Amino acid sequence: MPPTPVAPRAPFVDEPLEGSVAERLARLPEGVAALRREDPAAERNRVLQYDAVAALRRTGVLDLRVPTRYGGPGGSVRDVLSAVIQIGRGSSNVAQALRSHFGFHERLLSNRATPEERDTWFPRVYPGLIVGNAITDAGGRAPSSVDTKVLPDTAGVLRLNGYKFYSTGTLFADVIAVSALDADGRDVQAIVPVDRPGVELYDDWDGFGQRTTASGGTRFTEVEVYPDEVITASGGDTLGHATAFLQLYLAAVAVGIAYAVFDDAVDYVRTKARPAAHSLADTAGGDPFVLEAVGEIWSAATSSEAIVLAAADAIDELVDNGRQHDDDALAEVAITVARAQLVAERLTISAAERLFDTGGASATARKLNLDRHWRNARTIAGHNPLKYKAYAAGNYAINGVWPPANGYF
Repeated sequence: MPPTPVAPRAPFVDEPLEGSVAERLARLPEGVAALRREDPAAERNRVLQYDAVAALRRTGVLDLRVPTRYGGPGGSVRDVLSAVIQIGRGSSNVAQALRSHFGFHERLLSNRATPEERDTWFPRVYPGLIVGNAITDAGGRAPSSVDTKVLPDTAGVLRLNGYKFYSTGTLFADVIAVSALDADGRDVQAIVPVDRPGVELYDDWDGFGQRTTASGGTRFTEVEVYPDEVITASGGDTLGHATAFLQLYLAAVAVGIAYAVFDDAVDYVRTKARPAAHSLADTAGGDPFVLEAVGEIWSAATSSEAIVLAAADAIDELVDNGRQHDDDALAEVAITVARAQLVAERLTISAAERLFDTGGASATARKLNLDRHWRNARTIAGHNPLKYKAYAAGNYAINGVWPPANGYF
């Protein structure tokens, strides 16, 4: 029996989202604390956290990257990924769900956007409009294959038709960036509201991790698209920093998981863990092997954060110096991000495994849901195989070969 479409949310009503970057980031801790309290049960019971996303929208952090000339705070990539790490510390699912949103903002700042697109879309998405995506087709030999089409009907009206396998964050979104082919066979994106007739959203993502990222399938049936809602996907065969940003975003979510593992390890050892029967100590908090595990988890979190934010600085330097069209600089940044992603995600997976060294069998209780950290980290690492990150870095170091432009290496 086919799944039942999810009813779209009520359209977002503009709210004033003022404040500097620092002021917006200062509003985050309360929302992150709420996410952390709710995350074990929400993930276990597969509950999408609509209220939490709405609360994050009210902090103004979703607009950190919007330039000042469009009314935003003009934040950096470091600012955005610092916020993502915080959000991921509360819920990696919610952090991952916002990847498409922040990625759309970064695309507008890249060499793959025109000045006209920036002037059109930054005012439309600011303040607070959440952008989801529908990129991956169900068919085709690769995730980037495009079987979705946006073509004129007999009256000349553009119509969007197709089905996307999973659409990260779209159940939380106000508009969807949909990859498609136009009548000339060009790669384009159609940006359509989620409540437009012919758009059907499904909550049918069934992965064992990242279960509540609002990443179900999306079907488009004769959806009307206005000409100014179509943007070119030019540059798909050339390097662009927005692709590197999207890859580094995954690593930032992983860092958030590593910190969540640390938080849960500390809480578990302090309040629930008992020493093993043959322990050298009377309490878990005095057991040297338990303390070793916590120390390694903490070191993994802080080290991976430093690596990711250093890579964020490299992207910021490239953009701030106007080098978005410098292929050599783009290749170097892409490799910097690949190295960061490789190390940060592996450290996080290892930290998530070490969490169970802080307690006995009781640490595996479903109520605690501590295994979600490993499942979520492993799912994130499955987006693009980490072995290809290492291969690309090695090939660049030895042979000077640039990484693939699409970022899926």
